[in-house]
Amino acid sequence: MAATGPRGMKIGAVSLWLLLLLSEKPMYGYEVIRELEKRFSGYWRPKTGTIYPAFEKLEEGGLVTSRIEFRDEGLDRKHYALTEKGRTELAQTMSHWTKMMEVLETYREVHESIFRYKDRLSKQETSRVLVALGEELGRRTVDISKVLPGRQKKILIRPTEPMTFKLLYAKEEDELEVHMELKWTPSGPARPRAKASPRPKRSRPNH
Repeated sequence: MAATGPRGMKIGAVSLWLLLLLSEKPMYGYEVIRELEKRFSGYWRPKTGTIYPAFEKLEEGGLVTSRIEFRDEGLDRKHYALTEKGRTELAQTMSHWTKMMEVLETYREVHESIFRYKDRLSKQETSRVLVALGEELGRRTVDISKVLPGRQKKILIRPTEPMTFKLLYAKEEDELEVHMELKWTPSGPARPRAKASPRPKRSRPNH
């Protein structure tokens, strides 16, 4: 099977999801597609042209096995199940994915994240945070210590205009969540204006 992931991994993201689903129970093709739509809350709608070729490669590699259910009513169904080789490959692949994500998360925290905050608040406390943030955004400099509960250290943010505002309302497993994002381009220091070079004095001819 051709490598489709990082070094040490033999399968890509689509095949990994197929193995993960089959590790729970055997499924037929259309059942897998519906389950993936459910897991991704509709953000990814896998196509048959993606899923079935992936199943064929997994079966060629001995990671899954299949059997056809002949039905008197309706179309026949092809059921897929995970083999022992598939379970071993899934465990190894998950280990590689976990390590890769840990590296990416560490890199993002060290090189990109300036400040992070996460806490469990009541609705009233959350409302006060959002109101305080809105009031601070009206100023030239936002003081995070005045916005977030329990923050002592001053953290100053200087947003510029225009700002990009994003809001996502999503479902993750049994929880609902709202993601809010504010983005802007920081303004650099003002460049000093170049001074005009003095014009050379023209000598007046003697008469």
